[in-house]
Amino acid sequence: MAGLENAFPKVYTTEEVIQEVKDSFSRQNLNMALSSGKISVFKPKQSSMQEAMEYVRQVRDSTLSKADISVLALALELRPCLVLTDDFSLQNVLRLMGIEYKSVKVKGSVNDVKEFQYICEGCGKIYKHKVPECEICGSTVVKRSKKG
Repeated sequence: MAGLENAFPKVYTTEEVIQEVKDSFSRQNLNMALSSGKISVFKPKQSSMQEAMEYVRQVRDSTLSKADISVLALALELRPCLVLTDDFSLQNVLRLMGIEYKSVKVKGSVNDVKEFQYICEGCGKIYKHKVPECEICGSTVVKRSKKG
């Protein structure tokens, strides 16, 4: 949450995002913000999680975490809202969803929706989803924006 609760009258998040806060300084600030009521934690509905996953499937980005998907689902439920994230993969899906977003620390943001594919660095085989290594040559498979 990185002190965002101080810049806005109310901040909404999910339990999955709360679980990602690991360092003690951030955890202490988060606990104070939760205690003061500046941050509200919601559990998105299963239907919203499924709708968010449909958007993720459209861009074929299998790198988004459960926390990322919970943020997408909550954003669907809270329309209109502003999602603050430096995660370009998350911004990409938010753009597709028509939900406003803004970077926090990173300069720039996603301007166009991108669809992804996964390409073997060795033989060039294209995969629709992330795989640990190429089934043909064993090389690393990397995420790339699909041209087209």
